[in-house]
Amino acid sequence: MRARFVLICLAILLGGLLVRGQAPAFNRPVYEVWRTTQPIKVDGILDDAAWARAQPLGPLVNNRDGSRSTLKSECKVLYDDNFLYFASRFQDENIWATMKKRDEHLWTEEVVEVFLRADQNQKSYIELEVNPLGTLIDIFLLDIRKPLHYESWNSEKIQWAVHVDGTVDEKAGDKEWTCEIALPLEDVVPAPNTPPKPGDRWLMNMYRVEKFPERASLAWSPTGRDFHQPDKFGEIVFTDHRVP
Repeated sequence: MRARFVLICLAILLGGLLVRGQAPAFNRPVYEVWRTTQPIKVDGILDDAAWARAQPLGPLVNNRDGSRSTLKSECKVLYDDNFLYFASRFQDENIWATMKKRDEHLWTEEVVEVFLRADQNQKSYIELEVNPLGTLIDIFLLDIRKPLHYESWNSEKIQWAVHVDGTVDEKAGDKEWTCEIALPLEDVVPAPNTPPKPGDRWLMNMYRVEKFPERASLAWSPTGRDFHQPDKFGEIVFTDHRVP
């Protein structure tokens, strides 16, 4: 009887929270960013020794509700004095994209996305996207959905590359595509420290948009329908752990 009474009380408490519109506490994922002792060769192949030792970011889940996805995805992050490096590996039996011009609306096709807010006390953040054709969009946003004009801010020293095991079309039979991005730390102007110091904490999210053979929007830290929710991003913590 006592156990049943406790369950009833918990149900009443939870119901009261829902009635008042209070969602359960947000469980923010945290990732430790290790320092690479050698610059990453940005060719999209992910064969650098540092990537082999870096820890995976964690599973990319369905962005809308946080449920697990059958699509296999792996992302990693490293840094040095000059760059913040992002790597992604997406298994994909049907790799697809069409856009080839920088700063096109890549999010409408298959793409990897990185969102980064270096100072949690500031509203600005950076958005990076690369598609399987190796097309880039880089955006500096002053606030949520308030970007500088797409073509008015282009990182001059950013590096990126993709490698496709298959073909980029609507035909099936592909295996995977991989991507590397090296974001110059000098572009992250709101950052408290450049380069980051061990213990510095930034907000970050990584997304995967999939169109074929099924539609999916995956995230490291699910934000619901809208990707532009910095308060729901994960957190990266810079460390002095060195690789390789």
